[in-house]
Amino acid sequence: MSEFTLQAITNGDSLQLSEVFASIAATEVADPTALRQQLATELLNHFVQANPWDARLQSLLDKVMPVALTQIANDDEFYCSPDHPLRAFFNTITLPASRWCPRDSRPNQQLYDKLSELVAFILYYWSNNDQTVPAASMQQHLDEFTNWLATEDKRAAMLEARLCETELANLKLTSAETRVTDSINHNLAQRPLPTELHSAIAGTLKSELQYWAFNTDPADLPQLPLWKSWQRLLPAIGQLFSGEGIEVDDQLLYDQIPLVLAELERSLQHPTSNAQAYSQLVEQLNHSLMSAIQKQPMDCTLFAAIATTNESSDANMRVPRALLQQTESIQPGDWIIFDGKASDAGVDNIRCKLVLKNPELDQFLFVDHTGRKVMNKNAKDLALCLSTGIARPLPSQEFDEVINNNLSALIERGNRSVQAQLLLQKNKAEEVVRAIIAQQQAAAEAAERERAAEQVRLQEQLEARRAAARKAMMEARALAHEKIRIEAEQAAEAERLRIEQEANQVAEIIAKQQQAAQSISELQVGAWLEISSETNAEEKLRAKLSVIINSTGKYIFADQFGRKLAEYTREQLITLMVEDQIKILRNGDNFEDQLAKVIRGLRRDVS
Repeated sequence: MSEFTLQAITNGDSLQLSEVFASIAATEVADPTALRQQLATELLNHFVQANPWDARLQSLLDKVMPVALTQIANDDEFYCSPDHPLRAFFNTITLPASRWCPRDSRPNQQLYDKLSELVAFILYYWSNNDQTVPAASMQQHLDEFTNWLATEDKRAAMLEARLCETELANLKLTSAETRVTDSINHNLAQRPLPTELHSAIAGTLKSELQYWAFNTDPADLPQLPLWKSWQRLLPAIGQLFSGEGIEVDDQLLYDQIPLVLAELERSLQHPTSNAQAYSQLVEQLNHSLMSAIQKQPMDCTLFAAIATTNESSDANMRVPRALLQQTESIQPGDWIIFDGKASDAGVDNIRCKLVLKNPELDQFLFVDHTGRKVMNKNAKDLALCLSTGIARPLPSQEFDEVINNNLSALIERGNRSVQAQLLLQKNKAEEVVRAIIAQQQAAAEAAERERAAEQVRLQEQLEARRAAARKAMMEARALAHEKIRIEAEQAAEAERLRIEQEANQVAEIIAKQQQAAQSISELQVGAWLEISSETNAEEKLRAKLSVIINSTGKYIFADQFGRKLAEYTREQLITLMVEDQIKILRNGDNFEDQLAKVIRGLRRDVS
């Protein structure tokens, strides 16, 4: 029996699902109907646990649960067909329902109303047991809800896009304002300045610098001429006016004010957003600086720090890095649930989606399912909410996934039941096999006894044959010994003859070598030899010994015309003579005979 598989069942094999129930029922002695009821109950409980809806929507779901439980327990097609009406209902409502929470807006209320209508129809449809309401009507209601939901999702996406654009612009403006305000406050806050300059700096100067900070890339802003100019001017201006118990050294005034006046004059050459207002600001500063260097009396008060629109009371709060890292895992598109205020109905949770995460501006923008803004938090606030449990990822699990998880547990249980049944069948089969083996062993023992008796009889016959064989072997061995002796004598005689023959051959070779050596030693200049050609063994060449070089042992031969024909060493000549490659035709004359011939020739010439 093959194993049950989730893929086969979810692809429509309801027969296999029935076999799973039957297998478990057979092993656990349970009623298949009770097993179906148990699976349906666990499925719906797990769905509720995996998708904690708002209390108002949960009350709607509670109305459907009894009907759904009955239908699921009585229809295996619910698990095997994604198109089953009740399964399609749960798949359709799971995500929108899990993301809904009470909010004071008409689109938000519309979703609750639509879900209420769909639940009411489901109850009406299944209470009539499909008898008076056609099945197509169920699909029509689901399609209408799905189409309405798709339209709302598109509208929400458009609202999210516009909201993100607006928020980014606001955040950019706030960032520019903060940068300018921080720069002014850092250099001028709580420093004495002419009272008439306070409003000009907090208004005109702040507005001008904020304009360029907003319209210039943050990386390029430090290189902007007007911005660079005021980064030099602000520290100097904050040190040039006396008042409120702060006195400025005269030498500092004489050294710095001319430089500041020159820098202010150069700043007028840079582009500005409001040239007239900026010129008035520079004129006021010039007048105040000239009054300061001329020691004219001025009304100077401490410059109050400029407030920013995004100042918060937790600006100095320190959050550990480990907590801030929790916000890094949250990405746009993630749904978060925030615990709200407690009420009679429980805790009002806020369910929202992160649509904008801007680490540079330290902003996290959240919207509801309709695309409307819910809240805007910085990294510190969000990290604290996550660490304290006020905020957490919104749990949500699709209905098909819940079905697969519950079916997987049931299939594993069914496969264990099949294995148990197979093990039981195996044990029964082993008992039958053991009985058969016992019968076979009894028959084998009887056959063994009969075989032993036959073996004794055969053994006696074998002993008799062995005795006869031993006698014949002794006679054959005697004949074999005689034959071996004769063959050994013949072999010894043959070996002796072979050794004698080899000795004679060696002696003959040695004698031949000695004879050849003696013949070569007797050769004299003028001797004639017959030499076999190196290219053709049949061809014989006649050669005359022309020269003997004693120092090298070389013999040089020439033909009848005196041309060099061959050159050999003494050993080569001996070897050639032993091999019959040369033959001495005539030895040459010795020295005395040659001398005598020369003398006789001379005498003939004289006479």
